[in-house]
Amino acid sequence: MEVKYMSVVHVTKENFDKAINVSDKTVVVDFFATWCGPCKMLAPVVEQAAEEINNTAFYKVDIDEEMELAQRYQIMSVPTLLFLKNGEVVNKSVGAIPLEQLKDMIDSVK
Repeated sequence: MEVKYMSVVHVTKENFDKAINVSDKTVVVDFFATWCGPCKMLAPVVEQAAEEINNTAFYKVDIDEEMELAQRYQIMSVPTLLFLKNGEVVNKSVGAIPLEQLKDMIDSVK
């Protein structure tokens, strides 16, 4: 059996709307900054989740490069994870979280 590994994809305002409007998938967007310590702690957790969890798309948005997206979603702190379904935000997490908590949050929106 071949295992397909997903990866976390960086998105910009140019491709963000198309990326999040995937009707059959839960979408997790990691709003981060390169200078943010907790963001660096969360990054490998999100990467591992992307490899382990099927039917979920994972994206990253650098708030310093994509200020418009950060403002649009009222991102006040990083890291912030947004959980979307059909393009709509259905849950949100602020701060670094462990893998099991991330998996539980994804399960809650599927």
